[in-house]
Amino acid sequence: MTHALRVGLVLAGSLLAIAPMSAQQGSRPRAALVRDIDVMFMNQVTREMALSGDQVTRFQRLVSTWAQKRATLAAEERRLRQALASELRPGVAANPDSVSKFVDALNDNRVDYANSFRDEMRELTPILTPVQRGQFQVARDRLLQRIRDLQQQRPGAGSLRQPD
Repeated sequence: MTHALRVGLVLAGSLLAIAPMSAQQGSRPRAALVRDIDVMFMNQVTREMALSGDQVTRFQRLVSTWAQKRATLAAEERRLRQALASELRPGVAANPDSVSKFVDALNDNRVDYANSFRDEMRELTPILTPVQRGQFQVARDRLLQRIRDLQQQRPGAGSLRQPD
């Protein structure tokens, strides 16, 4: 990984760490910061992989499509977690059928989310060379790990609450 890509990943991770804070203070919305991070990451990784003009267009379109699908899955997971938490309120009898439905749906959703990365890579096969696919996999894994690391450093990260 080049120094420029490493710097881009660190910057992206730093922005994600401050995004919740900024959103709470009424400045730029978190979604705008995440969008900026996505753009910076895609620009860096596109340069790092030395994509041709045709590859850039096809690659960015496909990755964007899968990112939208994962965003939908993430929103559904948040909805399911909230519904499960509501069902499991202390002092209120939970409906076993509802709890079972929410737990099964959460697990199915998580499997779909994980499979989305495999399916995305499969669809990238005709667009990227094996080396480029590997570079993209490594760069994205590092970015995702950096995001997880920063999320764990946030106040309240030790609680059972999942990050939004």
